[in-house]
Amino acid sequence: MAKMEGKLGAVGPYMLQNLVDDLPLDTPERQDVTVTCLESWGQNLYVGTSAHEILHLVSIPPTPHPEAPAKPCYILASRLQPLAASTPANPFIKQILVLPTVSKALVLSSTGWLTFYTLPEFSPAYNGTKLKDVSYIGGLDLNEEEREGIPEEGSSEDRPKLVMCHAKNKIRLVRCLSEEIRLVKDLPLSATLTSIRRDSIACVANNENYSLLDIENIQRIPLFPISAVSDDPPSLTTAAPPPPEHDAPPQRAISLSPDPQRERRNSAVEESTRLAPTPDPQSRSVSAGPLSRPSTANRMSGSHLAPSGEGSSSPGPAATPQQAAPTSRKSQPPPLPPKPLMPNIASPSPGEFLLTTGTRPEDPGVGMFVNLEGDVTRGTIQFEKYPDQLLVQGGWVIAVIPGKGLDMQRWDMENEEVLDESDRSGSIPLEGMVKMKEVLSLEGTEVADAGRTLKLVRVALRESKDEEETQREEDKFRNEEERIVARRISTVESRVVVFSGRKVWTLLRCPLAVQLDSRLPSFAEENFDGIVARVHRVLHVLQEVQSIEPSTETQFHEVSFVRQKCGLLVLGELLRITQKQTADITAHEILKTEVALMESALDPRFIVALFGPAFQDDIVESDKGVWVYGGIKEVFTNLRNSAEVGKSFTRDVLLLLKRYLASWRQKKGFGSVSDEKDVFRTVDAALLRALLMLDSPEYLKDKGKTVVPEGNIRTEIHALLDAGLDNLDHATKLLESFNRLYFLSIVYARAKQYRKVLETWRRIIEADDPTGEFKQGEERVKNYLLRLKEPDLVEEFGCWLASRNSTLGIQVFASPDSKVRLEPSRVLELLKEKAPDAVRAYVEYLVVEQKNETYASDLLTLYLTDLLSTLSSDPTASDSLQTTYTSYRALSNPKPTYHEFITDNSSPLSPPWWHNRLRFLSLLASSTSYDVPAITAKLSPHSSVLVPEMVILHGRAASHKEALHLLVHTLADYDTAINYCLFGGMSLFTVSTPTITPRSEQQELFQLLLDEFLELQDVGQRVEQTSGLLEKFGQWLEVEYVLKKVPDEWSVAILKGFLMSALRGLVRERAEVRIQRRLGGARNLDVEARWVKLVDERGPVVEGA
Repeated sequence: MAKMEGKLGAVGPYMLQNLVDDLPLDTPERQDVTVTCLESWGQNLYVGTSAHEILHLVSIPPTPHPEAPAKPCYILASRLQPLAASTPANPFIKQILVLPTVSKALVLSSTGWLTFYTLPEFSPAYNGTKLKDVSYIGGLDLNEEEREGIPEEGSSEDRPKLVMCHAKNKIRLVRCLSEEIRLVKDLPLSATLTSIRRDSIACVANNENYSLLDIENIQRIPLFPISAVSDDPPSLTTAAPPPPEHDAPPQRAISLSPDPQRERRNSAVEESTRLAPTPDPQSRSVSAGPLSRPSTANRMSGSHLAPSGEGSSSPGPAATPQQAAPTSRKSQPPPLPPKPLMPNIASPSPGEFLLTTGTRPEDPGVGMFVNLEGDVTRGTIQFEKYPDQLLVQGGWVIAVIPGKGLDMQRWDMENEEVLDESDRSGSIPLEGMVKMKEVLSLEGTEVADAGRTLKLVRVALRESKDEEETQREEDKFRNEEERIVARRISTVESRVVVFSGRKVWTLLRCPLAVQLDSRLPSFAEENFDGIVARVHRVLHVLQEVQSIEPSTETQFHEVSFVRQKCGLLVLGELLRITQKQTADITAHEILKTEVALMESALDPRFIVALFGPAFQDDIVESDKGVWVYGGIKEVFTNLRNSAEVGKSFTRDVLLLLKRYLASWRQKKGFGSVSDEKDVFRTVDAALLRALLMLDSPEYLKDKGKTVVPEGNIRTEIHALLDAGLDNLDHATKLLESFNRLYFLSIVYARAKQYRKVLETWRRIIEADDPTGEFKQGEERVKNYLLRLKEPDLVEEFGCWLASRNSTLGIQVFASPDSKVRLEPSRVLELLKEKAPDAVRAYVEYLVVEQKNETYASDLLTLYLTDLLSTLSSDPTASDSLQTTYTSYRALSNPKPTYHEFITDNSSPLSPPWWHNRLRFLSLLASSTSYDVPAITAKLSPHSSVLVPEMVILHGRAASHKEALHLLVHTLADYDTAINYCLFGGMSLFTVSTPTITPRSEQQELFQLLLDEFLELQDVGQRVEQTSGLLEKFGQWLEVEYVLKKVPDEWSVAILKGFLMSALRGLVRERAEVRIQRRLGGARNLDVEARWVKLVDERGPVVEGA
């Protein structure tokens, strides 16, 4: 690839770049050598010079450089001087035609000699065969070229090529093969200058007119003349039959072996051509073939080609009387004839030819499109001056205008008025004699402007960050990756070269990003054409790019860049309008800006960063940074550094930002957003800030005065909070800063932070609800506590509510709808401590409403008394116990038993009541006799705190189901539950040797444990504990009972161990029975064998003998 060093002229549809620097053109004899023709294929560049030399150059890979674009270097491989006649003073190389499919090259000299060479080394081919008196070579089938493509260098493909060689009085059709060259036929057509062919139809031209030629049927259709002011009638004459080859001088003789398949046909054609009689003028001409056309007043008739002098010449306009009459003034010298116009032929499509016509070289020229039958197919193309050369590239016609340079026009436009001027035409000024050539292949060219614009670079969106200091090692690798991508997408493929004198350029299609970027105004411009006018310019460019559907990676990046830059520029201008107050903002600009921002696909954090330091605090930016196109970074930097942007906003602009962020938020979860987590955390925070600002007194004064109608802002805030925010911590700080406590409680409720919800409501109620958003607050607190399942929160905030409103407070503890049912003794204890004014009301409720008079019972033992006293007087004791349960439940399996857990966590520094409780547990688990029902009753108010005690008491009372329920569901002590089944309730929390429970009782306990395991809420724990129980202790359970209890939807893999063990037992039992049966059969056989043996030994016994 080669770097675009500089643009010649304004940015238009095409641009030039240097292809080769410092070509070694000069020779010792001449120092003014110029390039006359060239061809490129693969890594090879063949240059023809005015010194009649051919330079063969080969490109080598460039030296890698991390910053500079890769540019190939051409080195001279060989220098060749073909055969030239001695007559011309300054011969030069006229044409180089490379045929990759046969690995041959044809070189035409200005002297008329055509020589053949092999590729790529350019050594003589076909045993030095040469042709003389040749003026032009070409006429390759363009349809075949487009269909089969250009083979790469080194390809073994071998496809013969048919070449049209224009000689002095005929066109020779020559077929080039790998090993030989064959003459197919001669077409007796004289003085032709150029030709282009589609299949068998060729468009040819001499110095006067154009004609369509069917090379298969040897027919032609005359077309219009090249010049409209020609003094002589235009004619395309046929030549006399060529002389026999043996009449030529021996040194110029050529030997062409004819194609064996067409030798007979060619002979017949040539013979009929030479011997055709002169047709009778009165006879009616009949021509065969599709190109034969009837004679009309406006069209020249098609005719078979005939030798000159034997057939009618090409028709042309009749001589006028002035031309026929002799001149009367012989003393005046005749005027100089005008410079003839050279024909130009191109083929924009498989069924069309583009031809040029004009009057004089300095006058305008016209391009006309004709089909394969000679009919004009579409409108004409106008040229400022008659072009020297013509070329079609895609939808563009490129012409060399003498004295001007290159002119580009579109030929395939259907709706011209919607296109920008630069999309319809363009020009590149060049001086001197300019030529163009569409070569076989060229390496891609990197356009530096596009590379810098489209390369992704890292941008620090927070102004507090130092972009240079935040560079990480990972950024170096990312930069290198982006540099590679930028080089790839900024590389333009082209096969057109332009040369003039000693300079050679590549003609490149200007990248869309560079072309459209040049039409956009710069934000730094002052007093250019007005802010509103600049907005219109940007929106016009945006409208152009909207119709482009990207089909390649390069187009995708170019369209994305233009859309992003348009969105930024429009927003920057509108922000400047609000600050400068130089123009009235309209609904049209607001809505257009929203569309531009939404369709730009720019990271919304860049838009947020333009709204000042407050919004910049909402931006979430990871260590990887934010990456954006280099051209976008430049615009963003100018906008952010402007003193006119981000300082203040009108309500309209804030509403624009709100709608833009809300639209972006709808993309959440699609997975197509880069840095999705950081982007949507920023969007959530910035959208919440914009809504809160719109609902603040500073901006509420302008409500109803906006250009674009707005909705209910508070409703939108509720919808946003109900949908959930990604950046919870930042949202809470933001709501705190705006003192919107009720919205803050919604955020906490969404995050299931129930304590913070109640704490926030308490702040609102104690501050008398300054915003009026939390109406009937105490009633809502009561209803919330009734639905809550957290006992500690119900106790704490239920007592707080009872201290403010005793009627509502006792309903929290007494209502049958409460999710947390506390024992009356516990409630009384809490109320005596925190809400003494509500105690009487609660007791009255118990006595009057519930008729529950059993509160007292036997005193507990000293340990129990001390423990209950501590729990009643010291709330931290209950919290400590609850903490142990919570911590123990949080342990992952395998874990120690709860007894081992609290024992290991005990220390001499633990409070006394903790050690007393351990002793109390040990006492309960011992074999000491005590009144189980009485102690159970005393422990009931603290059953939620003293869970192990309740397990032991349930075991003593043979309430095995309740004990196992507490162990499994409350403590999550699964090992203790298994020990309970093996050794009974007396084995818990004791160091003595446990006594094994009878197997029948063990079976009953394991069945109960299986039921409890199957009722676990956590699916993972349920499956894990159940499968472990069945695998290790499945022998205590009946197969039928297990299969009946286990859910049908469970996988067999869960019961694998249990089923395998059960099946093993069945298989073992069956095998034992089978062995016993076979042993019995073997014993029977043994007895029978001994019986037979005894009978044989005794022999027969004759009775009565």
